[in-house]
Amino acid sequence: MYDDVMRTQITLNDEEVELLDRAAEASGASRSELIRRAIRSTYGSRRKEARMAALKRSAGSWRGRDFTGADYVDAVRGDLLTPPERRHELGNFSRYPCG
Repeated sequence: MYDDVMRTQITLNDEEVELLDRAAEASGASRSELIRRAIRSTYGSRRKEARMAALKRSAGSWRGRDFTGADYVDAVRGDLLTPPERRHELGNFSRYPCG
């Protein structure tokens, strides 16, 4: 589940333990999982940062193409009502390079 983990110890007062236990019982999650969720919710996660970085790197990647994304999807998927053996008649797929 986790590639790189570190065990840690925290100090909670009685009220915090009670709140955590009630939430754990209601959700079916362990105390540890609830604490991990709270940390990710409060401080974010590297995974989100990595996704945003990849999204920013891909910005503009469709620039310079003479067809729309919808054209590409239609060409790749074909007309779902057309039998597969006739889909090659729909057009030139080489016009739509992958990647």
